[in-house]
Amino acid sequence: MSEKTAELAERLREHFSGPMSEEEVEFLRDVQGAIEFAIRNGLSFAPVLLWLSHDLGEIVRNGCDLGKAKAQGFQPKVTGYSKITEEDFGESEEPPA
Repeated sequence: MSEKTAELAERLREHFSGPMSEEEVEFLRDVQGAIEFAIRNGLSFAPVLLWLSHDLGEIVRNGCDLGKAKAQGFQPKVTGYSKITEEDFGESEEPPA
Protein backbone atom coordinates (compact mmCIF):
# COMPACT_ATOMS: atom_id res chain seq x y z
CA MET A 1 0.00 0.00 0.00
CA SER A 2 1.37 3.39 -0.97
CA GLU A 3 1.82 6.15 1.58
CA LYS A 4 -0.99 8.21 0.00
CA THR A 5 -3.34 5.22 0.06
CA ALA A 6 -2.51 4.57 3.71
CA GLU A 7 -3.19 8.24 4.57
CA LEU A 8 -6.53 8.17 2.76
CA ALA A 9 -7.53 4.93 4.49
CA GLU A 10 -6.67 6.43 7.87
CA ARG A 11 -8.71 9.58 7.19
CA LEU A 12 -11.70 7.48 6.15
CA ARG A 13 -11.41 5.40 9.34
CA GLU A 14 -11.29 8.58 11.43
CA HIS A 15 -14.49 9.92 9.90
CA PHE A 16 -16.47 6.76 9.21
CA SER A 17 -15.45 4.14 11.75
CA GLY A 18 -17.53 2.81 14.57
CA PRO A 19 -21.04 1.48 14.78
CA MET A 20 -24.10 3.51 13.83
CA SER A 21 -26.17 5.07 16.58
CA GLU A 22 -29.63 3.71 17.36
CA GLU A 23 -31.07 6.90 15.86
CA GLU A 24 -29.19 6.30 12.59
CA VAL A 25 -30.28 2.66 12.44
CA GLU A 26 -33.90 3.71 13.04
CA PHE A 27 -33.65 6.28 10.22
CA LEU A 28 -32.31 3.65 7.80
CA ARG A 29 -35.10 1.24 8.78
CA ASP A 30 -37.61 4.04 8.10
CA VAL A 31 -36.01 4.58 4.67
CA GLN A 32 -36.38 0.87 3.97
CA GLY A 33 -39.99 0.94 5.21
CA ALA A 34 -40.86 3.93 3.02
CA ILE A 35 -39.49 2.17 -0.07
CA GLU A 36 -41.38 -1.02 0.76
CA PHE A 37 -44.57 0.99 1.42
CA ALA A 38 -44.31 2.67 -1.99
CA ILE A 39 -43.77 -0.65 -3.76
CA ARG A 40 -46.63 -2.40 -1.91
CA ASN A 41 -49.06 0.40 -2.64
CA GLY A 42 -48.20 1.04 -6.28
CA LEU A 43 -46.75 4.51 -5.85
CA SER A 44 -44.58 5.94 -8.59
CA PHE A 45 -40.82 6.32 -8.35
CA ALA A 46 -40.99 10.13 -8.00
CA PRO A 47 -42.34 10.42 -4.44
CA VAL A 48 -39.76 7.97 -3.15
CA LEU A 49 -36.98 10.00 -4.76
CA LEU A 50 -38.42 13.23 -3.34
CA TRP A 51 -38.61 11.80 0.20
CA LEU A 52 -35.08 10.44 0.02
CA SER A 53 -33.53 13.50 -1.60
CA HIS A 54 -35.16 15.77 1.01
CA ASP A 55 -33.99 13.66 3.93
CA LEU A 56 -30.54 12.79 2.66
CA GLY A 57 -29.88 16.34 1.46
CA GLU A 58 -30.63 17.79 4.87
CA ILE A 59 -28.47 15.23 6.65
CA VAL A 60 -25.57 15.80 4.24
CA ARG A 61 -25.88 19.59 4.73
CA ASN A 62 -25.31 18.91 8.42
CA GLY A 63 -22.10 16.98 7.87
CA CYS A 64 -23.82 13.56 7.71
CA ASP A 65 -24.85 14.09 11.33
CA LEU A 66 -28.49 13.05 11.78
CA GLY A 67 -28.57 14.22 15.38
CA LYS A 68 -27.32 17.68 14.44
CA ALA A 69 -29.91 17.97 11.67
CA LYS A 70 -32.71 16.96 14.05
CA ALA A 71 -31.44 19.40 16.69
CA GLN A 72 -32.06 22.17 14.14
CA GLY A 73 -35.68 21.07 13.71
CA PHE A 74 -35.30 18.66 10.80
CA GLN A 75 -37.96 15.95 10.61
CA PRO A 76 -37.30 13.22 8.04
CA LYS A 77 -40.10 12.57 5.54
CA VAL A 78 -39.63 8.82 6.06
CA THR A 79 -40.20 8.90 9.83
CA GLY A 80 -42.41 6.05 11.02
CA TYR A 81 -42.52 4.02 7.82
CA SER A 82 -40.62 1.14 9.44
CA LYS A 83 -43.58 0.60 11.76
CA ILE A 84 -46.20 0.29 8.98
CA THR A 85 -47.05 -3.30 8.10
CA GLU A 86 -49.09 -4.89 5.32
CA GLU A 87 -51.88 -5.38 7.83
CA ASP A 88 -51.91 -1.63 8.53
CA PHE A 89 -52.11 -0.48 4.94
CA GLY A 90 -52.03 -2.25 1.60
CA GLU A 91 -51.06 -5.69 0.44
CA SER A 92 -47.98 -6.63 -1.49
CA GLU A 93 -48.24 -6.63 -5.26
CA GLU A 94 -45.25 -8.92 -5.40
CA PRO A 95 -45.86 -12.67 -5.58
CA PRO A 96 -44.78 -14.56 -2.44
CA ALA A 97 -41.22 -15.87 -2.64
